[in-house]
Amino acid sequence: MRIIFVRHGESMKNAKLTDDKDSGLTKKGKIQAEYLGKKLKEQKISAIYTSNLLRAKETGEIISKVIKIPIKSTFEELNEYPSKNLRSRLKLLFNGRLKRLKKLLNKISKDKEKDKTILIVAHGITNKIIIGYLVQIPLRKQLLRFKQHNTCINSISWNKEFYNWNLDCMNDISHLPDKLKGELK
Repeated sequence: MRIIFVRHGESMKNAKLTDDKDSGLTKKGKIQAEYLGKKLKEQKISAIYTSNLLRAKETGEIISKVIKIPIKSTFEELNEYPSKNLRSRLKLLFNGRLKRLKKLLNKISKDKEKDKTILIVAHGITNKIIIGYLVQIPLRKQLLRFKQHNTCINSISWNKEFYNWNLDCMNDISHLPDKLKGELK
């Protein structure tokens, strides 16, 4: 099994055009999502799951049209985690929301031995939490420092020999032309 998880395209909030936490994509974000869809067309994706926030759903819908695979479901568990005071909130998150995310990931990845690819459209911090959980990297500030650019690709695959997840790529934006990459800090 392979799980590809991506960050949504540029949102109105990313572009500082609104303070709305559930904003949609900008024109640039929609174009980024189209490029992402074209890149993902090379993969044999069998299911698409998204966060239920508008920017992730819009990104998922654009990808779905390009690769001709319908979105299977949206999940609140894949929604963005607030970055403000994240370290102090992690203890609280571990008790409730993070347990629900782990349960969802276990459900989605239950058929690890099968030859299939799943796509998850989520958010920057959510992607880092998924990487940490599945690849068994402790969720500390070091992991949280890794950047997740808009429409970046992260990929993990199940290693049948060692019975663990391998991190294949993280924050890959090679599908985007330079003008759409935005600020690379």
